Amino acid sequence: MIAHTIRAAKGCARVDSVLVSTEDKEIASVAEREGALVVPRPAQLAQDSSPTEPCILHAMDWWLERNGEDPAIVVLLQPTSPLRDSTDIEQAFTIYDRAEADCLLSVVERREFHWEEREGLGNPKWDIRNRPRRQELAPDLIENGAIYITKSSVYREQGNRLGGRIALYRMPPERSIDVDEPFDLLLAGMLLEKRKERK
Repeated sequence: MIAHTIRAAKGCARVDSVLVSTEDKEIASVAEREGALVVPRPAQLAQDSSPTEPCILHAMDWWLERNGEDPAIVVLLQPTSPLRDSTDIEQAFTIYDRAEADCLLSVVERREFHWEEREGLGNPKWDIRNRPRRQELAPDLIENGAIYITKSSVYREQGNRLGGRIALYRMPPERSIDVDEPFDLLLAGMLLEKRKERK
């Protein structure tokens, strides 16, 4: 998944440098083989509960120390989204530029019948007496974790990947899988195999 992500980043003309933050020797080896710069992640940022933003800020500090200035923009590409490709990143930049945004995140549209449970019983969040067709539902825009484009100043001032004017890049479901569970990994693997067969 790391290799797919690095290749997607390197395939985008707007990405000047690819950094991989890790404490894992195997991941570092793969990253170097794929042409990425490895940022050694300190142990306190490499816990299962470690949030992403401190790791980004650490990588930005690492870059600043070596280059004397922050990059203008940070693109966060999580390796758990292996189906996102360089075209997605390019198109996301087009939307980011057009919107004159401070940041952008990728989303996927979902049309679903949402329910909630209250006192052990199901309650619809839609009118069950006038059930619409799924296609008629207003789509929810779900953060898919594939692409975040953020001005460095947003990270520095807010410690967050999102802030200010936020643009959205809609991705299709077949490239929006976020690998969190074994089933996600199985599905992503199958789709990547199909992609190879088409080439």
